[in-house]
Amino acid sequence: MGTPISSTMAEVYLQYIEEIHMKQWLGSTEIIYYKRFVDDIIIIYDQSKTQDRIILHEINKIDKNLQFKISTEESNTINYLDVTIHRNNNNMDIRIYRKTTGTDTTIQFSSNHPHQHKIVAFRYYINRMITLPITEKSRKGEWKTILALAKNNGYPIHVINNLKEKLTTKKQKHQRHQQHPIINQHKKKWVTFTYFSPIIKCNNNMFKHSNLNIAFRATNTIQQQLSKEQTNNKNPSGIYKLKCNTCNKVYVGQSGRSINVRHGEHIRYIRTNNPQSANELHILQYRHEYGPIVDTVQLLKTCSKGTHMNCWKALYMQAFRQHGILTAAQQVGDSNPLYKLINTTKSFCVNLWPISRSKAQNAHP
Repeated sequence: MGTPISSTMAEVYLQYIEEIHMKQWLGSTEIIYYKRFVDDIIIIYDQSKTQDRIILHEINKIDKNLQFKISTEESNTINYLDVTIHRNNNNMDIRIYRKTTGTDTTIQFSSNHPHQHKIVAFRYYINRMITLPITEKSRKGEWKTILALAKNNGYPIHVINNLKEKLTTKKQKHQRHQQHPIINQHKKKWVTFTYFSPIIKCNNNMFKHSNLNIAFRATNTIQQQLSKEQTNNKNPSGIYKLKCNTCNKVYVGQSGRSINVRHGEHIRYIRTNNPQSANELHILQYRHEYGPIVDTVQLLKTCSKGTHMNCWKALYMQAFRQHGILTAAQQVGDSNPLYKLINTTKSFCVNLWPISRSKAQNAHP
């Protein structure tokens, strides 16, 4: 709580307390073992030299503003973080611990989230299962729990089985590398894409043999909805399409100003026989009709002027051309390999562009 550095300052203070007080206590052999994770501490002490109530009293004396609570073992068993530790006469057994209040709910498999985001919970569960020194019986029971959890959240069993196999192989590979370390191994850099649909995952194939790893960030999150400014800007800037009233061919344009202003310029250039863009060239060359803004203009993407806008315009132009509705006067290059996604994924274009291809096929150039 508080400022962004609050957690760091709290950690610094706790380490200071451990350096001044706990090291001395450990040297007295009253406390045999002490480990802390954030604000959870596990202590093993010698019952012949001290008691749990004494330890709690001494710790709470350190700072009156910092008070600890204690949980002792019951029937030789205690829960710490996500494990249950059972003390036997000669050893200890470790099992996976789940709180009784846990709902075991994850992101549904059918949800429109990046696949990596959806399986991250199962990646954690499986990693925990294969790395913790739990008994084979506990491991089998945990695997059944993971499969039941996956089924309840709509995940195909083969997806979870494949993930387990992948993580097991990765663990074995890591163990081999520890025994025979690789020298001068270059670490890959990470880049981020915004996730809109599963189609965006096709981008990964282009970077398989590069020095880049791809990560996805979600869009339309709860935070974005809560922090979104409620504006009534009915005439924003961005990417727009301008339709010919005669042949239904479209021109894709961009404007850092309002779309109304930009449309007025198109009309003025047509009336003055001054083709400043492919739209005016198309109308004047074929003597086609142009119409009012409400019938011919549609805002495709709201964005600000710059490189981001240029990329969106190029993408829309390529998509319209693939559907055969882009005016012939507007030239499109094929230099960007990302545009190949449009050639192979029809649903991407269909979902974005409302004009059907049948109309374009019946139209003149």
